[in-house]
Amino acid sequence: EGGERDYAINTTEFIGDGDGNLAALATIRVEQSFADGRMQFDPIPGTEEEIPAEMVLLAMGFVGPERGPLIEQFGVELDARGNVARDGDWATNVDGTYVCGDMGRGQSLIVWAIAEGRACAAAVDAFLMGSTELPAVVKPTSMPLA
Repeated sequence: EGGERDYAINTTEFIGDGDGNLAALATIRVEQSFADGRMQFDPIPGTEEEIPAEMVLLAMGFVGPERGPLIEQFGVELDARGNVARDGDWATNVDGTYVCGDMGRGQSLIVWAIAEGRACAAAVDAFLMGSTELPAVVKPTSMPLA
């Protein structure tokens, strides 16, 4: 279809043609690093480039829980990748607080979030009611099939 995927690149500016149309993208290459247990992308000096463009399609993904007052007020611990840490029953270190989906697994497919949400609901049901009959087909440690 003629499209190209380019990874490890950050768009810094949309450049117009003066008539309100897109003409190019200003970009810079980036490299992945970790700071405070959280992934970040650092610009690589000298890799700036302009790429001619007439149209841009944006695809944005989840890169981890946003650090800030909400996470701090809850007092939940983060794992080595910067996601909310959980035990084998979806529970965080804060009593009665559970996590599933991207917040606990990290960026993944929607089918994982759905399956984890259902399994986590079973764990919450068991916590509140003492037992559950809800299905739990995945565990926090479940890995994708190869």
